[in-house]
Amino acid sequence: MSDFGHVLRRFRQAAALSQEKLAEVSGVSVEAIKTLEAGRRRHPRPHTLKLLGDGLGLTDDERAELVAVGTRARTRRQVPEQLPDDLQDFSGREQQLADVEKLFSSGEAGQGVVVVSAIAGMGGIGKTALGVHVAHRLADQFPDGQLYLNLRGFGPGEPMSAAEALSRLMDSLGVQADDRSSSVDETAARYRSAVAGRRMFVFVDNAANEAQVLPLLPGASTCAVLITSRRSLMGLAGAVHLALDPLPEQEALLMLDQVVGDGRIAADPPNSAAVVRLCGGLPLALRIAGARLAAEPTWSVADFVQRLESSRRRLDELAIGDLDVRTSIEVSLAAAAEEHEPTVVAFRLLGLYEGEELDVRVAARILELSVPETEAYLERLVDLHLLESPRPRRYQLHDLVRAYVQELPATDAERRAARDRVMALYVAMIWRGRMWRGVSDLLSHEWFDERWLSGTEDLGYEEIMTWLDAEAAEVLAAARRLMAGPHSDPAAVVRLAVGMVFFWADRARSTEGAQLLELAVTALRSDPDCAPARAEAAVRHNLARFYSVLSDFDRAAVQMKLAVETSAASGYQWMLMHSHIGLAQFLERLDRLEESTAQAQAGLEFALSSADVHAEGEARFTVGVIAGRLGRLAEQDREFELAAELARRSGPRAVLWISGNIGEAYRRGGRLEQARSWLRVGLAEVRKSSSQFTVAEFLQLLGAVEAEMAAYGAARAHLEEGLTLIGNNSGELEAKIRQSLGDALSGLGESGPAQAQWRLALQLYSRYGLPQAEQVRRLLTAS
Repeated sequence: MSDFGHVLRRFRQAAALSQEKLAEVSGVSVEAIKTLEAGRRRHPRPHTLKLLGDGLGLTDDERAELVAVGTRARTRRQVPEQLPDDLQDFSGREQQLADVEKLFSSGEAGQGVVVVSAIAGMGGIGKTALGVHVAHRLADQFPDGQLYLNLRGFGPGEPMSAAEALSRLMDSLGVQADDRSSSVDETAARYRSAVAGRRMFVFVDNAANEAQVLPLLPGASTCAVLITSRRSLMGLAGAVHLALDPLPEQEALLMLDQVVGDGRIAADPPNSAAVVRLCGGLPLALRIAGARLAAEPTWSVADFVQRLESSRRRLDELAIGDLDVRTSIEVSLAAAAEEHEPTVVAFRLLGLYEGEELDVRVAARILELSVPETEAYLERLVDLHLLESPRPRRYQLHDLVRAYVQELPATDAERRAARDRVMALYVAMIWRGRMWRGVSDLLSHEWFDERWLSGTEDLGYEEIMTWLDAEAAEVLAAARRLMAGPHSDPAAVVRLAVGMVFFWADRARSTEGAQLLELAVTALRSDPDCAPARAEAAVRHNLARFYSVLSDFDRAAVQMKLAVETSAASGYQWMLMHSHIGLAQFLERLDRLEESTAQAQAGLEFALSSADVHAEGEARFTVGVIAGRLGRLAEQDREFELAAELARRSGPRAVLWISGNIGEAYRRGGRLEQARSWLRVGLAEVRKSSSQFTVAEFLQLLGAVEAEMAAYGAARAHLEEGLTLIGNNSGELEAKIRQSLGDALSGLGESGPAQAQWRLALQLYSRYGLPQAEQVRRLLTAS
């Protein structure tokens, strides 16, 4: 009788199917079909024979021949087939399945080493389900058997010892175990001898740690091992590691639909997506949610969403029979407590944090520990997948883990104390950065307190700026919560807002800067005594500046007028001088030139009387802008030159400010050659010492001017460099660069790429509610 590979190939060719097409129609992997036809596997399992017969469309006689040739010769050795039943409704994880199958394919597994793959993830993420599914799909490649062992690493009962695990494996192989006096090493050696030369698949499920697994690894290069654990098991040398994430929305919806099974999921996409979100994409939670819905046919999906939306009762809803999300989390916590009880104490305290992403310094303040101690605790929780670490020293709780932590008892006083510790850290980091920057207009007055800086003595400016890059959104969110909660702290919000102005300006994030200062205005309105009048003047002045960057000159003028009034009332002469100048600039943009002139002259007189060179330069620049608007171009040029000379006497930062603003003023007045000249000088200076964001701002201004001058190639080069510098800034500066880049590309005749840039600019302008959005819409409509 012919061997199986020959018969299979004959039937496949008669059906005019390629190996790949047969794999597609039968559900048997192409690697398994290649292995069978090559004769490396002669006796597939009955289930595989049935799938191949169905895929080939065989007659009864042909099917009988295929079965006979596939089962006629059986090995005398015991062939264990211990895999748990596969899930009939398994769905998703296609990329992970492909990756693991490729690793275990016959071409990969015979390279002289045992193939070991470790699948890790939080409880309920679907590690065992994926492992079982992969093992069933690969079983035909391992004709000498498939071993399965649940090591009970997490869950009820004691974890299985290595000795007990080896004994069970030996029993499965039909090998007589030695007496109990044998050591684990001796038994492991006999186990390795028993599997030598066999092609076996060993599935080790629910491992506690590396030490539990190591004795179970076969030494034979023909074997493969798949391990699952809630720990990452990074100590397994040579293992390929796969960490499972929550299911993407579409895969989660498919799973939910299969479990419910009556069409309710497909019929209500918005509420079904809400169920997925509230389950955090966790397969265990989705399976429970689907089972709950299946058991309650009168419930609509919307009914179930309402039941889930309360974080305080969500975990109660995600329990049915022996499936329970809360219990799954508690199993991981029990393992952590057994190893290091203080880590569990730290985990419970994390429920006091109200933000989304947790920085290690913030966690240290909550826990009242040092940063190194805190990081060690957090990394233990990451290893158990109770925390996620999207970036170094930053952590997140899965939504359902967060719901669990928030259930834990904590008094209002404890929560408030933790919040206050976090706010104190934010104030300290921000004001330390402000001091490094040399912004000192308020530091000499009665408001500032050295105690605000506590705990930041060892930090430099760049370290603080890098920290703020990651934490700024959380600072803003914390300020919102602080004002909205039952125990608001207006004074802390004002300190945050005034202190952080330098960061928002440096990073070209004016929208967020304005939002935080608006919260400070609300804080001052709710408690006028929470900060001195000079602080209110600073809030109004800087809010006006951010509004102006966002081209909202009406609101900028209103706030700057209030800054003038507050500064005058409090005797804050420095801020009064700068507020007169700022108000003049905004009134000019509103075409209120007579009022603008009066304010500019007032600011100039203050500057001259106080011998403030920097303020005089800004005032003369403003006078020059107004002169240009009135057609007095020679006067404009003289004032600009004088302003530039004063800036050179004030220092590099003033030179950069004046160069950019003069360039922009000339561009607005249509004097493009002069604009380009000033911006080139400023760009050369800014490249020497300033941040990449400041360089990008100059590149945007210069690129916009060059595009207007039809120097499209030069504009494109400058604007593309600007995009590279800001990376994923995704703020208003990026929007401006993309709009100007679209202009340059359009001028070069590249209409498609131009429209793509304009669309991206429109998305950003719309996100921040900026008026430039309408201008870009017109560009897209006309193109």
